[in-house]
Amino acid sequence: MMKSLAHRQLLKQQLYSFKMVESKSITEKLTEFNKSLDDLANIEVNMKDEDKALLQLCSLPTSFEHFKDTILYGKEV
Repeated sequence: MMKSLAHRQLLKQQLYSFKMVESKSITEKLTEFNKSLDDLANIEVNMKDEDKALLQLCSLPTSFEHFKDTILYGKEV
């Protein structure tokens, strides 16, 4: 896979702008998200699990706002 700066930036932009829509299943959307992560890993751009989780939470539709807030701001164990 190409490792050029432009290609790397394009893949990052796709990941950071990723949004889940309610018209598609969670499985479909997670497959898209994981493909973006795999494409970045193939050009040696790795992300921390914490960052991946935050990106997934931020990509959820507004109907999941309460869930998102609970996960992000709930009590720590």
